Amino acid sequence: HEEDRRKEQEQEKAINDGVQALLRESIVNNYNKYNSKGYCPIYAKEAVRRSFDAYTKLGGNDVAHGLYDKIIKMPEEPEKKEDDKHE
Repeated sequence: HEEDRRKEQEQEKAINDGVQALLRESIVNNYNKYNSKGYCPIYAKEAVRRSFDAYTKLGGNDVAHGLYDKIIKMPEEPEKKEDDKHE
């Protein structure tokens, strides 16, 4: 049944597009969160890596790619201030 197959393909594409959009949103939200903090902990980077991997496998490759690169390059701990050093 050609009509059933077409509907199945449309549903698969809708699911793919929806998951891709959710993953993109997650990457953007993580970028905004950690960019404002000035660092991104290693556990958060790992979660973003997994999201980005799935995102690209689903065909995503837009602004999220640049944000992903920026997240990965962020320091993993907050910058130490001179006042924080106890010498």
